[in-house]
Amino acid sequence: MDDEKIEAERRPDTAPIPLPPRPPAAAPQERLEYKPAQQYPPQQQYAPQPGTNGLAIASFVLAFFVSLLSIIFGHVALSQIKRTGERGRGLALAGLWISYLSMLCLVGVLVAVWVAALGAQNAAKSATTGYGGGAATYSPYYGSTPQPYYSAPAAGSMPTYGSAPTYGSVPSYSAPGSSSAGTGPDGAALPASSTPSSSPDKAYCQDRGVLVWLAKSATYRGALCSIDGSLTMISMASDVGGNVTLPAKSGSGSFSATANDGTVYTYTPGTVTITTAAKTFTEPTALWESGTASSLASPGDLGLATPISYPSCDDSAIVVYGTAWHEATDPAEVQRLLAAHPGSSYMRTDLSCRDFLGPSTANSGGAYVYAVYSPTSSQVAACQQTAGTPFYGRVLSNSREPGDNKVTCG
Repeated sequence: MDDEKIEAERRPDTAPIPLPPRPPAAAPQERLEYKPAQQYPPQQQYAPQPGTNGLAIASFVLAFFVSLLSIIFGHVALSQIKRTGERGRGLALAGLWISYLSMLCLVGVLVAVWVAALGAQNAAKSATTGYGGGAATYSPYYGSTPQPYYSAPAAGSMPTYGSAPTYGSVPSYSAPGSSSAGTGPDGAALPASSTPSSSPDKAYCQDRGVLVWLAKSATYRGALCSIDGSLTMISMASDVGGNVTLPAKSGSGSFSATANDGTVYTYTPGTVTITTAAKTFTEPTALWESGTASSLASPGDLGLATPISYPSCDDSAIVVYGTAWHEATDPAEVQRLLAAHPGSSYMRTDLSCRDFLGPSTANSGGAYVYAVYSPTSSQVAACQQTAGTPFYGRVLSNSREPGDNKVTCG
């Protein structure tokens, strides 16, 4: 140990100083390689969009003005669009729809106008012109309120309903003013003149013709008249108080007429038959007489000192003092009114002018209606005479509807 220490002390102080350790070599740098810029796919080129088909636009616009051209352009446009891929299919379809609907509406309007014109033509044929060459009319309703066609007949007689009877040829229309009207149900020739000349003519033919035949049942009455050379049926239903006036046809032992609505009125010695689209109404015939029968000499007369009258239907006015419609008391009530108003007359409304209502279940319980009256010079005079009284004015006319005969005072 001492030797080592001595040796150490002998070492010269000039011994070299050891070098510091060399730092470790730097890691070799990574060699950068050149890479070209990233390649992107070339930008896609889009083809220009096709425009809107011009015919499609035209079809849509013309749809509001000229439908036919719009339809033609619309179909051509659809064909082109399908081939070229252009836009405008919706416009073409809209134009077609609008055009077809417009044409459909136009067709509907034309049909409606045609039907209205046809109805007006039929109505013109049915218009009454006082039978001075005019046609006949059919009045299914009477007054302001529609009344039923049929009601129960008199007690003890029931209507029968069944299948429609079989008729021969359909009643033909004979235009008023024609020279030949045929014969009556008995085969006799019609009267040469149409001017009323007897009480039955004025009563049953409403003061405008000659009575050829008369038939009645419990509910219906039909008068076959020759008016201006044409056979005409004036039929009245006692339950509704009005009448229908139609061109008629006379057969062997019958006469008939057909209304515009298809209702057929047939009178024979055995039955009175009314046939509608819904049902058939039949009653036994209670009266079947020639217009010249003596039993028809004074229709409706009550046997009073003052005979019944049948005023002319010339659109003149009358003042009515009172009415009676109870069979048991009619003569007494009519006589009382005649005595109370000297110079007055009486008539039965169903044996008068067309605008008077006859017996009906609504206004008389089905009984005949008698009216005591006096003629006046005018409707104004009728208003003056009835002012402040219970009396009233009526017009004697064949050109008015049944029930439309009131004198209107200011």
